[in-house]
Amino acid sequence: MVALIEDQIHQFLVDQEEERCRAVEAANDKNGDTKGNKVKRKPMPKPWVRPGDSALCQEPDLLIMVSQYNYDLSDEGFQAYCSARGILHVAGELGSRRWKYLADFRKTKSAYLADPYFQLSQEVAGKQHRYTDADMETGWKIMLLGRAKLQDCWELYSRKSQMAKGD
Repeated sequence: MVALIEDQIHQFLVDQEEERCRAVEAANDKNGDTKGNKVKRKPMPKPWVRPGDSALCQEPDLLIMVSQYNYDLSDEGFQAYCSARGILHVAGELGSRRWKYLADFRKTKSAYLADPYFQLSQEVAGKQHRYTDADMETGWKIMLLGRAKLQDCWELYSRKSQMAKGD
């Protein structure tokens, strides 16, 4: 089961704080005076909690922390819901390479970076240019944000669907 995005965001920050503390402790262990000293972990409150029954997360800095997905882009009801919420555009044209890539959220960063479709710009006046490594990294972040936005919308759609069924 996929965690709610607010829980995923929170866990990302907890893990980040733990990683920071472990790095400081490892540095401490290299110094005889500080060897074995533990670093106090900062309490990590949730930075975002869904403020209402239908509120979407609008913070890209938080959405980028979402890494678990279970949305179903083939669900026509979900597509209609995403369209009504102004989210469906992140998937691109129905059936396009971008759409298929976002529909299969198991595809990895390395698959994205290796895909020639994403390496080249759209053709304009008969010319295309190859994206730089920095451009490709930005493109990957855009894909991750698209996935997170779709997952966010899926949570609301699923909740609404369950309520309509009386579950």
